[in-house]
Amino acid sequence: MALVTLTKGQALHQASTDIVNSLDILVKGKIRATDQFTTFTIDVGGIIGLAETPSQEYQYTYEVLEDATICTYKYETSDNLLTMLKTNPKIASTLAAQSTSITYKLYNEYEKLYDDALSDYEKIKSDYADYPTLCIKAGELQSTFEKIDLLVPPVKTDKIADWEFDYIKSLQEQDAILKKAFYPISLDIAVGTVMMAEKNQKLIAEATRFLTAYRKQLARNTSDFATTMQMINAKIENAADENGDGESAIKGALATILTYSGIDSEISSKFQDEIAQFKASDMRYDSADEARALRRNITSSFYKVYKKAFLKSLKDASVPIEVKMFLMFGFVDEELAGSKNSFILCNMAKSYLPDPEGDVLLITEWLTKVYNLEEEPSRNEFDQDWPTYLREQKASGALKQEQIDEMINNPESRLDFEIQNLFSLGNRITFGRISTFIPIFDSQNVLRPLDMAYMTATKIKDYIAKIKSIDFGVFCRQAVYSNTDIGIPQLFYAEEVNPYIILMPNVGTRASLWQEIVGKRRNTKGRMLISAFNIENTEECMIRLLGEFRWEMCKTEQGVHWNDVTDPSLTSMYCDYLQFFRKNSSLSTEQKEKLKMDLKKFNNNYKNIFLCDYLSYIKYEASGSLRLNKVAREILFNSCPFSKEIRDALYDNPQYKDLINHYMSHNANVAKPLHNMKIKLEREGMEAPSELTCQLEYLFK
Repeated sequence: MALVTLTKGQALHQASTDIVNSLDILVKGKIRATDQFTTFTIDVGGIIGLAETPSQEYQYTYEVLEDATICTYKYETSDNLLTMLKTNPKIASTLAAQSTSITYKLYNEYEKLYDDALSDYEKIKSDYADYPTLCIKAGELQSTFEKIDLLVPPVKTDKIADWEFDYIKSLQEQDAILKKAFYPISLDIAVGTVMMAEKNQKLIAEATRFLTAYRKQLARNTSDFATTMQMINAKIENAADENGDGESAIKGALATILTYSGIDSEISSKFQDEIAQFKASDMRYDSADEARALRRNITSSFYKVYKKAFLKSLKDASVPIEVKMFLMFGFVDEELAGSKNSFILCNMAKSYLPDPEGDVLLITEWLTKVYNLEEEPSRNEFDQDWPTYLREQKASGALKQEQIDEMINNPESRLDFEIQNLFSLGNRITFGRISTFIPIFDSQNVLRPLDMAYMTATKIKDYIAKIKSIDFGVFCRQAVYSNTDIGIPQLFYAEEVNPYIILMPNVGTRASLWQEIVGKRRNTKGRMLISAFNIENTEECMIRLLGEFRWEMCKTEQGVHWNDVTDPSLTSMYCDYLQFFRKNSSLSTEQKEKLKMDLKKFNNNYKNIFLCDYLSYIKYEASGSLRLNKVAREILFNSCPFSKEIRDALYDNPQYKDLINHYMSHNANVAKPLHNMKIKLEREGMEAPSELTCQLEYLFK
């Protein structure tokens, strides 16, 4: 034992430098202990170093806050602590009380450190979720930050139970009573209290080290992203300061677009006059003949200019931003769009990045695929694909075989067909208000903030992922695998084929399925259309879109038997249900009356009634809010079964229990021979094909 006098500001022990070899009892003054993220004070009677590990570097730096005196003892093992306590029985109660107090402070510091670490993590993840939108606002290209995707939240130590903290808290709250009436009762009580405090302080110190290391690593892994966010936020603030409400610096956009396109002067002058008339009209969406004729003329001129600008952009590495906005959003005039919208559109065009998986495409990206012969042109309004259309033109005498041979793989002929059909018709359909359709961007159609309405690839895929988490088989279709070499002559399995989703350059209200497959091949990607800016309930639009795909894919797979109830399927069962609902004893009088009203409302269109039911099935029934009648629910569940997670949640619901049991029993019977097949292959030393293992997984999803 040795008495040591310390002066204010002196460092008694230095973290990560000094080695722990002593325990110090504070006789006079006050000491502050700190590490990178935490701090606590030690008062008279406190034991300095109780949280430290002998022969290791100090975790905390101990600094003298007031002139102090300490009594120092050697510290090599816990036995040294026990000896020190038993040789100081007169101050044992004080040591016990102060040890409890320091433990309580350490607990609080640890809780604060954990909350701060969790806050850091959540802020990074929140900023990362906002990052694409902020890039759009700033007009910056998105970068990839792979380390952000790999982040995990901080974890609390499992070595310290909640009850232990409650216990220490209660000891601290009753400190005055315990010092007088409990600790002095027996030296063993005081010693035991200190020894328990030592154990807990070391556990807290260890947990604190892990959290400290976590926060340091988190800062290192996110430093690049944090710097990028600072730059983007500064750019957004500067843009707001310079441009007031975000006014665009774009001037004379229409002239730039027309000059770039190289369209002939007659069409150019005509389009400029039409846009001028449209801007000047207060009744431009009127149903009068004059307004309708003007919109038709603008539409006709628009696609002519669009084609020319698009073709030139294919070979141009530096397309003017006005032209990009025109091709992406139908933007033609900054006054028509409004200065604020023009500013936002400009930044969106600058920051756009293609979908890395290539499933969500701008119309320009889709037209490029068709032009480059990477994809076949889409069907026309008469459900004819490109080869069928050419054959029909030959049969009618409009084309000769020589012309067809020249056109079939001619990029521009294919492009013309795609623009006349999928683009022009799909643009009108997704706009939603067919009688007032106009392909140019007009601020009068913006009924929702553009950043909220903007359909990015990430946003679309998030909606689809949410629907697929409920209806997991929505994009699956039956395929056949055969490999006689390993004893599999024929294996039917579910193959998932995600569709193309093409963004139409308009501010619209609808999503539409254009075609579910290409030609006769059922393993080809479907084609879906949605407005680049969707101003309706996007979730419901996407649910209806996938429901439409379900219906049309079933019709394609069933062929002429799509409404034949003797060959049960989604479409045939639904048609039978709606056609003969009056005779269905499973429906109540009220349900039959509702179906009668629905058929009248939808003009006996069975598909549209199914889409309404599918919306209720995905949005409400999956969460336990029952909206469907028994018959519709059974058809939907048998054709579009819920995922395992949803089935488990609904199992106790009497409306679903029998349906789920039947589904699981059926799948178990289907899976049994497949499972036996897999075991046989493994016994023979052969690896089961992925088609077999995937089908087994699919049956129990």
